[in-house]
Amino acid sequence: MSTSHTARRTPIKAPARKRPALLFGGAATFAIALVAVFIVFQTMSGGSSKVPSRVATGDGYVLGDANAPVTIVEYADFQCPVCKRAETSVIPQLEKDYIQTGKVKLEFRAFPFIGQESFNAAQAAAAAADQGKFWEYHDALYNAQGPENGGNFTYDKLVAIAKGIPGLDVAKFEQSLSSNAHLAEVQKEADTAAAAGVKSTPTFFVIAKNGDSQKILGLQDYSQFQAAIAAALDKAQVQ
Repeated sequence: MSTSHTARRTPIKAPARKRPALLFGGAATFAIALVAVFIVFQTMSGGSSKVPSRVATGDGYVLGDANAPVTIVEYADFQCPVCKRAETSVIPQLEKDYIQTGKVKLEFRAFPFIGQESFNAAQAAAAAADQGKFWEYHDALYNAQGPENGGNFTYDKLVAIAKGIPGLDVAKFEQSLSSNAHLAEVQKEADTAAAAGVKSTPTFFVIAKNGDSQKILGLQDYSQFQAAIAAALDKAQVQ
């Protein structure tokens, strides 16, 4: 399933509350509907309801050692149920087998294409990243996930999530979110992903040190990730 382009968003104000409503116009409605079908198909097998505690540490949007010989770039949408299932199944195993051992680092990139609340959540995650709390907020977003565009990632809900993150300055977080400080950044990332051929979430690229990459579309069997990583490590001559 594919999209012809990413939805472009522009913030508007909510006059009654004197804050941006984080509402956007010009959604690619037909494309979003097609992608929703793709997502539902992939989630029929279910999965854990909660993202487990992290076994690896990270800096910014990167989980693991910044100098790891293999990089996995993950394009995801916080509203995507398949992305959440990846976070409760494959990614914890990758952390244990490869990220903790220093062989692989995981880099998150937002591809918010399901709709309004996808952009809201991506901006909120970026606001948390400003304070070094990206991964904590990332996990909390997935654990708060509900029906697509069903109200789980409104402004107030995103602030409530922030209040549950230890050490996060909520006032600073709100200032960033209410000013749409990261909207242009999120839109640029979505456009860049589309230009790179990303059409749905999750999409993974396993990248060797020499720049060679292998694309893994959707939540595939763990053995596919193992094979791609083994090939990338071989190119880096890492055992």
